[in-house]
Amino acid sequence: MSESLYGEPLLAEVYDLFNAWGEDNDFYLGLCSPEVGSALDLGCGTGLLAAKMAERAEVVGLDPASAMLDIARARPGGGQVAWRLADARDFELNRCFDLIYCAGHAFQSFLTETDRRAVFRQVGHHLARGGRFAFETRNPAARAWLRWESAEPRRTAHPRWGEVELSQSLLSERDGLVSYRSRYRFIDQDRALEADARLRFCGLEALRAELESEGLRVLALHGDWRGGEWREDSEEIILTLVRDGDQPVLG
Repeated sequence: MSESLYGEPLLAEVYDLFNAWGEDNDFYLGLCSPEVGSALDLGCGTGLLAAKMAERAEVVGLDPASAMLDIARARPGGGQVAWRLADARDFELNRCFDLIYCAGHAFQSFLTETDRRAVFRQVGHHLARGGRFAFETRNPAARAWLRWESAEPRRTAHPRWGEVELSQSLLSERDGLVSYRSRYRFIDQDRALEADARLRFCGLEALRAELESEGLRVLALHGDWRGGEWREDSEEIILTLVRDGDQPVLG
């Protein structure tokens, strides 16, 4: 799951510049109702969401990239989260959680059916009775990757590194496996870094089948972060699930 895009310390430092708090974070934070005592963040990255969650519940943040976790530990509120260097496909925390979530499209880093099933199996092992699992993935029917290359570069300022510009280009797409390149220009440093990564775009029908086979049942399905109804052309597939046979006991 960890590729150069997530493991390079300098890129980890500027990650939050281009991935600020948004509607997706509001959605997941809204799942942390007063009845939720514990939450597990799979693929927590720099810990932006996990640190905010920790104001409401006991939180464990899990990620396979040590450079990202270094940022997470140092952020305001980071001391309230238990950070774990681990892969969501293969971890053991010897406890269960009321809420497990995988945000920021981190789920798309699991490239094969075997990978996804391994994650779902781990979720089932760590989900408390009546607890919920939530994640999102981009809808392949919306073909978001076609817009990446034509998008204008984004530029913003880092307190340490000055002006930073991010542009992305598509390398390949085949059967929902998308390879792309991110180029970061550190303008004040006269320096550039490139990192290649891959994402899996998996359709709803396949996801449902895999989830059900691993004992997870869809409780809610949305097509946008405001809770809109899912349509075949929705940009997102946003799922909330419970273990098969469980009734959700959390508000």
